[in-house]
This record gives sequence, C-alpha cells and structure tokens, in this order.
Amino acid sequence: MSDNSSYFRVELIDVKNIHLVNISKYLKINFLISTGKTVVIALVSLLLLPLIIQRLGLNLFGVISLTLLFGEIASIVDFGLSKSIILLSGEKKLSENKVVTSALYINLLLITILSIIFIVFQMLSIDLLGKNLNIPSNEKLILLNVGFLLLVVSMLNNSCRAILESNYLMHIINITYSIYTPLLYSIIFIASFFTKNIIFYMITPLVLTLIMLLVNILIIKEKTKIRFVKIKLINLKYVAKNTISFLKIELINSMIIPVLRYVFVLLVADIGLYAIFDLSFKIALLANSIIVSISIPMFAVFSNNAKKSKEMIRISFKIFGISLSFYFFMLLAFYFLGDFLILILDLSTEHKDLLYAITLILLTSLGSVSVVEVFYRYFLGNNQLKKAFLLKLIIPIGSIIFFLIFKDFDLIYRFIYAYGASLIASSILILITFSLQSRPNPEVTV
Repeated sequence: MSDNSSYFRVELIDVKNIHLVNISKYLKINFLISTGKTVVIALVSLLLLPLIIQRLGLNLFGVISLTLLFGEIASIVDFGLSKSIILLSGEKKLSENKVVTSALYINLLLITILSIIFIVFQMLSIDLLGKNLNIPSNEKLILLNVGFLLLVVSMLNNSCRAILESNYLMHIINITYSIYTPLLYSIIFIASFFTKNIIFYMITPLVLTLIMLLVNILIIKEKTKIRFVKIKLINLKYVAKNTISFLKIELINSMIIPVLRYVFVLLVADIGLYAIFDLSFKIALLANSIIVSISIPMFAVFSNNAKKSKEMIRISFKIFGISLSFYFFMLLAFYFLGDFLILILDLSTEHKDLLYAITLILLTSLGSVSVVEVFYRYFLGNNQLKKAFLLKLIIPIGSIIFFLIFKDFDLIYRFIYAYGASLIASSILILITFSLQSRPNPEVTV
C-alpha cells in the first residue's frame, strides 16, 4: 500500500485519551497486520489442512467444520449489538461506559433467551441438523451442545471485538485471530497422531474461543478506559433501540453464509461433500480478507467523523481504487496458481475439479463485495441504515430467485451460482448508489 499520507491526512478525536489519531497511520497499521494475519493463516492452512484431512479423513474434518459453524452463527444472533456499540461510541450522545454496560445486559438477555429456546428444542427432540446427516445420533447430540456453548462464547467475543474496534484497536483483533487459526490447526494436527476421538475435535474450538474471550477482556482492561457503570433504564432503552435499527442489516449480513451452509447440510446430507463446500468458502474468504481489511476499520472512522463528509468521500474512493487493484491481482493469482494450491490438498480428481470451480466463483463474487465494502461502511457510519439494508437485501432475495432459475444445475453448483450472482448484483448497486450520493447535489437517493 503506497504512502498516501497527504491524501488521508484527516485527524480524529479519540474521546478516551483526548489525542489526535491519524487515519492514514491507523489504516496502514491495520492493513499490514491484517495482511500478515492472512499470510500466516494461508501458509498454516496450506501446510496443515492437507495433512489433517489425510490423517482424519474428509468426514471427521467435516465435523470440525460443522462445529465451527456455530461460532459463525453468533454473528446472526448478535442482532446488530456489535455494530450498535461502535456507532453509539462514536456518536457520543451517551458515555461509552454506559453504552458498553447496556450492551452487556442486552447480550446476557439474548443468551438467556437462546438458552431457553435451545433447551426446549432438546426436550421436544427437534433435530437441528436434520435426520439424514451421516453422523451417529449420540455424536450429533454432543456436537449440538458443544456448538451451542461455542455460540454463547462467540457472542460475548463479538461484543469485545466491537469495543476494541470503537477504540481504534482493530489491529489487536487481527493479531488474536492470526494466532487462533494456526493454533487450532496445529493442535488438531498434533492430536491426530494420538486420537481420532470425535469429541476431542469438537471441544478444541470451544476451548480456544474461550481463551480468546479472556484475552480480549484483558486487553480491553489494559488498553481502554472501559469500565462497567451503573445505568438507568433509559440508557438501556436507548442502546436497545439503536440495536434494533441495526437488526435487519446484521441479520442479512451475518446469516447468509451460515444459513447457506446449514441449508446445504440439510439438502445434501453428506458430511464429506460439506467439507468441500466449506473448504471453498475458507479459501475465498481468506483471499478476500486482505481486501476487506482496508475497509473494516473505516466504520469507526466514519462514525466519529460523520460531519466531515467531503474528506470521508475522498478517502472512500481512494480505498475503493486500492481494493480494486488487489481484487484483480487476487483473481489472476488464483487463475494461474489455483490448481497447484488445490493439488496440495491431495483430494480425489473429482473433488479437486469441484473445489477449483466453486472457489473461483466465490473469489469473483465475494471479491466484488469486498471492493465496495468501504462504501457500505460509509452508509453505516453515517447512520444511513435504511439504504444499507435495502442494498444488502438484494443478496438473500437474489439468492432465492437465482436458486430457482438455476434448477438444472447440480445442487452444489446451484448454491454457488445463486449466491455469487446475488453478491455481484448487490455490489454493482452499492457502487452506483454511493457514486450518485457523492455528487455535490445528489438528486437520486435510496
């Protein structure tokens, strides 16, 4: 990333420490650390995933992937609380301590409600993973219970991440995640020499996620001035009201990939094929994380600088140009090197061809969203939530429509084509909408 200090020279007021933070420096630090995180995770994944799959088999690896799915679902049942923390902390209408304390109470309420629902489902013997999934019933029950605990811990972790992001500590989040995945794969690989006990491989992600939560809490205590304080009911209502405003957007953003995976499990009912499906998303999301890393910190920046629209628009277009360059480079790299990278996984020929094809589609479509992510975060940071919601609503609606249109394709391609087409449609409309809004006197609004 080239030196754009003169371009990005906009200053922020850090409410906690009352000192000036340079956006350019903040973005560069985040980009470098996030890129390092991506490289580390990519190298570890390339080195260990093939060995793990060889030693444990595709089915057991699929069980591990399915367990991790519960952690991803946490972003759905967050109901917009994390985004609300970031927006309200920058808004400054309520002290950050009161925002965080109120958010904690809301989070605990959500966890209590989910726990009651989960227990009721268990008592009614409702099979959340479907009856046809090729896992023994006793192991499926353990997976569900461990997965639910992972969901709860991940919900608390999401709130911690939001607090760190609102305090311009996004780079610390990236550091912890750059440790988490390599550590998880390393433990699984080492354990594969001693045991194939499926319960061990279910519990391992839960234990590591709990450790990450404790680390995040310690960092918040040491690096911020966040403390729990007494709050009034009016404070709780204020945070809850803003959280509900984010609810629709966060449900759309967070639920698509987990729901897509969940529906795939129900319809295909093949843990081995799910492993291939999951691998394609892992590769595509990992590759796109470098592009997204440029835009992710901007939500807190936009939230704190909503009145500086001209500077923020200029920065947004600059980040868009940088993101676009990375996007084309990523596609070219995978086109020429993808076959070699997938070859390392030592899959059957049929699975290799399938993985390459669907990964290329996901790289293209998810990449288009990553490129315009900065515009979407501009809408969020400026409290244009209705606009952001409508632009993201295209993805689930489009996925359903395209899924019906692509009925002649094999099921796995049908899922990927439908999802990919809806992502590209949403990206194009986000770009058009932001371009129209950024004009001096925009006449077209959503």
